[in-house]
Order: sequence, then C-alpha cells, then structure tokens
Amino acid sequence: MYCPKCGKEIMDGAKFCQFCGYRMDEQPEDEIYSHPYYKDSYKKHAKSVKKEPEKVSLVASFFKGVAGMLVILLLILGVIIGKTYLTGELFGFDKMRYEQYVEDPSSIPELTQPENLSDFIDNLKDVQDFLALYLKFSDDDMDTKMETFDKYRKELLKFQNFNNTNLLQENVTYQIPRDKKEFEQTKKQYDKILSKVGLMITADESYSNYRLQEDARFTYKKYGKLVTPEVRDYLKLRAKYYKETVFNDELQVKPWELARRIGDYEQFMNSHKDFRYADEVKDLLYSYMIVYTFTSDRTNTIFLNKKTFVKSDKKFMKKYPSSQLKELFSHLASSANGISENQFDEMYPYEYEKTLDAIKPDKSDLTDIFAEVRKNIVALKSDDSFKYIYISASDSWVPYDTSRILKKGDIILAQSDNGYETYDYKYKKTNETIQFEDNAKIFIKSNRLLAYSPNHLQIKSLDVNYGGLSFNTLGVKAIKRYFPNVLIINIDTFGETSVQIDKPAGTKTYMLISTSGGNYTNYTLSGDMTLGQLSNIFTVTSDKAQVNWSSTDANSESYHMYFITQQSDAAPTDEDANAQNSMQQQQ
Repeated sequence: MYCPKCGKEIMDGAKFCQFCGYRMDEQPEDEIYSHPYYKDSYKKHAKSVKKEPEKVSLVASFFKGVAGMLVILLLILGVIIGKTYLTGELFGFDKMRYEQYVEDPSSIPELTQPENLSDFIDNLKDVQDFLALYLKFSDDDMDTKMETFDKYRKELLKFQNFNNTNLLQENVTYQIPRDKKEFEQTKKQYDKILSKVGLMITADESYSNYRLQEDARFTYKKYGKLVTPEVRDYLKLRAKYYKETVFNDELQVKPWELARRIGDYEQFMNSHKDFRYADEVKDLLYSYMIVYTFTSDRTNTIFLNKKTFVKSDKKFMKKYPSSQLKELFSHLASSANGISENQFDEMYPYEYEKTLDAIKPDKSDLTDIFAEVRKNIVALKSDDSFKYIYISASDSWVPYDTSRILKKGDIILAQSDNGYETYDYKYKKTNETIQFEDNAKIFIKSNRLLAYSPNHLQIKSLDVNYGGLSFNTLGVKAIKRYFPNVLIINIDTFGETSVQIDKPAGTKTYMLISTSGGNYTNYTLSGDMTLGQLSNIFTVTSDKAQVNWSSTDANSESYHMYFITQQSDAAPTDEDANAQNSMQQQQ
C-alpha cells in the first residue's frame, strides 16, 4: 500500500507511515484514493489498455428491425381503423343510431326548404348521415333502397336553384365578385362551408352570379360502397370527371381529357343498357359532345391550336375503335375542325331529344325523401291503433292506410284508452287528444270524419283549422248534404206530444235528430222498419211503424210517432219532417 500523504510504499496493514509518520486511519477510503498518485497511476493504466469494440448480435438486430416494422404497421393500422370506424362502427354506434330511428320514425330527418345557408347545411348533413345509415343497416331490399337514393339525387339537382340571390348570402369577402380572381376568392371561402355536405359553387359568365353544384367526389366517397355495383361505377365515373368542361365558352379541361370523358361515358352507357340513370348519362354525353364540337376554343382557336384538337380526335378514334361517335370524330379531324349544326345533328348517333330535360331540376320546393321509409317502418310495427288520416292537400279524411305516404300538414288519429291520440305526418305524437262521447260511432262520409252520438241524437264533424282539431255540431242542412235521400225529423220540434207522420207510398227512410242535444237514450223503434247505417236512421216499409219515447222525467207519459201512408200522389218536399209531412197532434 502507499502513504496518502508522502506517496511512498509502506507495509500492508501499517497504522503509521514509517517515512512521514502519517496516521493511516485519519481519512476515509475515498480520500485516500483521491491522492494525485492514484490519479496518475489510473491514467497510465487506462492508456495501456486498448478498448475492445462491443460485439453486436446479428440475430438481435434482425428482431429489433422486425419489431420496429411491426410498430409502424400497427400505427398505420390504427390510423386506418380510427379513420374508418371510430365514427361509430367499431363499437356498433352506427347500428345503434339506426335502431333509434326505427324505434322513433318521427326522428328521421326531413329535407326542408332552407331559409339560410347555415341551417340548410345542418339539415342536409342530417339527411345525408341518415341516408348512409339506412343504406347500410336497413332490412329493405336493394330496389327499395335505391329508390330512396334516387329521390336523394333528384333533390340534389334542385340545389342548382339556390344562388347568391336567394341563399348564398353568407358574410364572406367578395360576396359579389366582379371578375374571375375575386370569384376564386369567394369560392375558396364557400368551399370551407360547403365541403362537409359535398357542395361547391359555380359562376356564370359575369362572375357576379353563382349557384350551388354537387361535388361528385363527395357523393361517391359517402355512398359508393352502399349502392348497387353499376351505380357505384357510375358515381366513380362522375367523381373522376367532376370538373366543369366549359366556362364563358372556353374549355376548362384539355381537349383530350374531354374526348376521353366522352368515350368513357359512351362505353358505360353501352355496357349498361337498362341503367337506372340512362337518361342522365345520355344527357351528359350529348352536352359534352356539343361543348367539344362547338366551343370557341375549337371553332375560333383563340386559346388552343387546331392541331391539339386534331390529335385528340385521332387519339379518340384509336382508343375507342367501336365507338358510334367515331364517324363524328373522324369528320372533325378531317374537316379542319369545321362542322355545322346540321352536320352534327345528322352524324350524332344517339337519340337525345327526349332526354335533354330528363334530369333538369324543377323549381318546386324540396321534398321529404324519407316519407316512404317512415311509412315502411311504421307498417312493419303493425300498429293497429292508427284509424284515420287527415289529408291536408285535399282537406279530407280517409281510413288509415299503411301504403299512403304522408306529407306536411297531414294528421293521423290513433285510438287509445283515453280517446284518439294525434300524430303528425312524421308519426310524431302531438300533445292533442280527441275525446268522443260515450258510445259515439265514428265514420267517414263524403271525406269528412263524423261522430254520431246516440244518446243525444247529434252528428258532429271533426274539422281542422290552422292545424288544430275541433268539433262542430251539424244542423239539418249540413246533415242533408251527407244523407241526401233521408227525411230528417227534428224530435225537438214536437216536445212532449204524440204525432202522426204522413209517409209517401212504398218505403221511406227517416233520421231522428235533436238540435238541442237533449237526452234521448230512452226512445225505441217498433213495427215494420229496417235500421240504417246509424241507430237513428230507419226505413219504414208499411204503416205499422212507430217511434216511442218518453220525457226524462220518470213519472211522465209516453209519446208516440205514427207513420201513415199519404193518400195523394203529391211527392213530399225535401224539407225538415215537421214541414215535409202533415202532422196531427194527438193528446
């Protein structure tokens, strides 16, 4: 060992240095090895030892690489799953949402006429989301689903009627653009608003007027996997060629791109003979062909050289050798791009006169595309309580029919223990309940819903005013409109007396009513008569018939109404029975 003070070597275990007298236990061990001697010795030793490189296992490196790749793949898979399913599908949330709609059909959204752009977008998004759920989870057959999808696409065409004069009035910069540059700025701002519902704006030649337009890419992405294969292919084709072809009589796409578009649509049309949107495809094909033939870029060659079109014509003929348009393209290529409208009409091989307006949007309001869906859902529930429907458009009542599609303003009556509950056209229960009198008979006559009370000999009509329901007691004239061949006897006009009714020869039908609504539960009919639709309607076949009644006072007398055949041939008048018939009071 060495002395920490003088550094000389001393005997191991010595308590004192024999050279300087230093006591070895005066310092801790870490101080001993901090002496300069030991430091210098360590440095010399370190220099004399060569550092050997660390040995790396090739097998370990391989597994480390594989593990890294797996981590990357798992991350990519997680992103895909999150993008595809975390909206609800992973945990079945989308299925649960659709089942909630089935449980409550009134919650199914309705496409409504918009008042402003923000509400329109919110409403359209709800409609689009439900449509996707319906196409994916409904038990309806594919034909029924596609009919609903067709209705949705027809409503999309109506969106072209919405423009910056009636809807596109959001507070954005360049709201009324003056040129192409300003319109592009406006378009960018609207794209941020419209992109979530698959819409965009397009402008006219002045740039100051613009309107809504479907973004075909959105439609294909959202519904492409949920429709039939041929419709999916068509939506994919529309998404591929979503750009406008011409603006201000100038081509927006290259000639060859437009020619290829024409060829692809023609191929699709010819390979799908019974396609459900055949008229739409023909209309597009014709429109593109007109643009390709008569655009100013081709006829005036202001922006594009004629050779560009000639190359496109020849390229088309080469790529689509079986095209029926080949003759037309060949003529374009060989006539220095010149062609008249008459020549075009003669060479264009497809009928288009009947299809040009086949897909044009009408100017009517937006319609409820899910009315049929609601009807089918309710029909499957087999709710027998639904009894009557009020049709707002015709102001009439009809028996409940599961096949009928309801519209806004229609009302449904459903029988319950407390009367008749009311539902709106979306099968949503309202707060209004209709109470009918005990033993009342409900029936439809001449498209009116009537209620007959046998206790009071009254008939009331259930009328709808401004969406509310109310009863109105019918008078003699009103009743005769519903029962034109019946002689009406107002029992109130007799009081507590017995009367004789002169009856015409043969049979005659009578109806007892009370305009006062008194209690007539104790009247009886007897003799040769047959009862009619209501208990107060009876047909007398001879003179052996009478009506018996008594006052509400239990101790009062009984009174009678006798029917005597008229001796004269004069036909009875069509007035109230007390004026139509000769009556003799009897004590």
